Amino acid sequence: TEAVGYFLYHLIDSMSDSEVQAKEERLRQYFHQLKKMNIVIPTTHCSGICRLLDSSQVPELIKDARLLSHKKFPSTDNIPESAKSDVSALEKKLEKRKAENQPITDVLKQLIHALCEEENMQKALEVKAKYEPDMVVGGYAALINLCCRHDNVEEAMNLKEKVFPKNSPVALDTGKYIALIEVLGKHGRLEDAINILTEMKEKDVPISDRTVASFFRILNAAAMRGEVETVNRLHETIVNLGLAETAVLHAPLITVHLEKDDMPAALEALINCYKKYGKILQLHNIYCRLIEKGDADLLQKVSDFISREYGDMMALYDLFFAFLQTGKYKEARKVIETPGLRAHSGRLQWFAKKCISSNQVETLEHLVELTQNLFECDRDEMYYYLLQLCENNGDWGKAEAVWTKIQEENVVPREKTLILLADILEKNGQVVPFEVPKVRHEDTSSLSASNVEERKIRMLCKKNNAKEAYDIFLKMQGKDGFYYRSYDTLIKALLTQNCLEEAIEVKRIAETHIKGFTLNSAASSLLIISQVRRDYLKDAMAVLKGMLDSGLLPTRPAAVALTQALAEKGDLKNLKALKNMLEDITKSIGISASLIANAIALAHTKNNDLDAAVEYLEPLLISGAQNPDQAVKNISYLLRKVSEDGLEPALEKFGAMAERLASQFGVYRPVTDLFLQYVSADRVDDARSLVQRCGALVEEKRTFMSFMARSASKPGEAKKIETLLELIPEHLDMEIAYRYLMRCYELDGDVASVKAVYEKTKAKNIELPELSLKSLAAFLKKAGEPVPFTEPPESFKFYVEKWRKRRLEAS
Repeated sequence: TEAVGYFLYHLIDSMSDSEVQAKEERLRQYFHQLKKMNIVIPTTHCSGICRLLDSSQVPELIKDARLLSHKKFPSTDNIPESAKSDVSALEKKLEKRKAENQPITDVLKQLIHALCEEENMQKALEVKAKYEPDMVVGGYAALINLCCRHDNVEEAMNLKEKVFPKNSPVALDTGKYIALIEVLGKHGRLEDAINILTEMKEKDVPISDRTVASFFRILNAAAMRGEVETVNRLHETIVNLGLAETAVLHAPLITVHLEKDDMPAALEALINCYKKYGKILQLHNIYCRLIEKGDADLLQKVSDFISREYGDMMALYDLFFAFLQTGKYKEARKVIETPGLRAHSGRLQWFAKKCISSNQVETLEHLVELTQNLFECDRDEMYYYLLQLCENNGDWGKAEAVWTKIQEENVVPREKTLILLADILEKNGQVVPFEVPKVRHEDTSSLSASNVEERKIRMLCKKNNAKEAYDIFLKMQGKDGFYYRSYDTLIKALLTQNCLEEAIEVKRIAETHIKGFTLNSAASSLLIISQVRRDYLKDAMAVLKGMLDSGLLPTRPAAVALTQALAEKGDLKNLKALKNMLEDITKSIGISASLIANAIALAHTKNNDLDAAVEYLEPLLISGAQNPDQAVKNISYLLRKVSEDGLEPALEKFGAMAERLASQFGVYRPVTDLFLQYVSADRVDDARSLVQRCGALVEEKRTFMSFMARSASKPGEAKKIETLLELIPEHLDMEIAYRYLMRCYELDGDVASVKAVYEKTKAKNIELPELSLKSLAAFLKKAGEPVPFTEPPESFKFYVEKWRKRRLEAS
């Protein structure tokens, strides 16, 4: 079953969002088929699959995927004891706290989320009804999402109107608004769906590329159901409100008529789209459908329209591609042999790529064959497309046939074509019937003088001697043979050693020698970091934009360095531009939404506008409590910076906000960050006073664990853990706390304190893990001290691996 989970995860991960959406029903059938076979996959795999489905904007598939996990069945008969006990334990804890008249909001929220995770809507709603006075916004938001997934549109709307009414300043997060629109549209509640869209606009709900993709999915789903009015009115509302304006959103206006097989209406919709938005959409599909139906009149009408707007050549190409697509090759030949028709590389590339992506071998072969005599047609490029499809299919036989045709046609192939063909043949154990271009065999090329020097440059870079490598490089100028990879290697080495000017000079030379030269992700990221260090922030922004335009992702340190530098400058304009640039890749590069939000708030602070900082942060933190996946959760960076810079009024302002969020909304992470900042700054009295005013912050146990782990990773931090043990001892895992405290003193080299902590663990009957004992024994022996316990017999590495495995199993 683990193999099935692994396979499913990687299958869905390999699909694009549009592929997942297009194959939603097929995936649903597959999940149900596996369920009938009694296949159960591990919870970790199932959670990963659900995250992928959520990011691909197919929330309704999530409940089908969860059928395969032993922890997610809505019927309690099918939930194993381990899962039942999780919910059961939370219920008991809740009842106990209620009976003892203690705060229950945190446990109640955990229970609601646990029931939502099990898809147990009925039970979740019962718990909500029973403990309604203690419910917080995060719990309601999770329930709304659950009801949407289960098509319970009435309950979802009741909850929404009760807790997040239109006239309330508090907004749901974008994903939950989308879920509501989707379920309302499906159930024919068009006016309500339009009202939700209007509310999104009024409350300035963030609209990302992912949101636009969701709008398209909702419109397309209605189009596939043939609901003309739904598509037209939702589309009109989205566009008129200015929520999104992109060509892809207009396509369902035509799709809905194609789905109903109403070709006159489809053609009319196409023409209207062009008149209103200047876009021609679904043209190829309309052509193909008309050819299949044999509707000559409408075919003539659409051809006349395209000829009038774009010229005869474009109309002929559209007709040619449609005939190819529908297998009418004789008619396609007649079109492409029209006197005076010339090759249009962009149009030919579009159709060739379409054939490659949908694996239409026969269609692409006919495209290549029929364009043989087309005036100015790049024959090498056409055969290259065919070889790409051969490579995808591992079809060396067809690749050999392509080589024969290239020779028969007397085409002179480019290096890239020869390299691709050679790769296909070699991978399949075949002899390559030509000399492979030398660019492909960089490492085995002849040892000319320039090659020897180039290898020396690489060796020096490896040994961190970039300056000497740079000197040799300058002497080599004017000689051939310096490879693309070598430029990258030298630039990275120079940047690592803070030689920014030299690195930029190498980059300039590379750009003059190699057409289209661009640095790889690692080198570009190092360049950004170097520019930030020199305060060249404008240049760093330009490098980042160039990377993203080229499809490269920056490293996390580069993005963080640039974000924090702009925040310190109070540069709101560039920070917001950076936020937009990084919006869709934050997860990919490991940056949390909290960092950018903190940076913008810090920029407001640097500009002496604390009210603006609070107004920006507060709604994000409230929404963050509803959506754990994409949450702005913490303000630790912001608090640390204002504390370090001595901005006491700012610290007080953000502290008041954090306490307000805790008392009014049940959002405790910000006040926990404030508490830990007081601990870090050795403001023990402030920390003690805060925990007395806001006792529920002690429930943020994971935050305390992370704080102690960070403290134990560098010297001089032991006081922080000592303070936690003084202030909230009953809320810490003592074994973990003392383990981290001992590690702190080991890093400080403080033998007396290490021994004192060990004696405390003995006095308190705290059993230290083998890894800690092994580390302690090594520390004491190095200090020439006796080891007062039996040292664990295995190697340190053995216990590290054992600890890692245990953590993996626990997660």
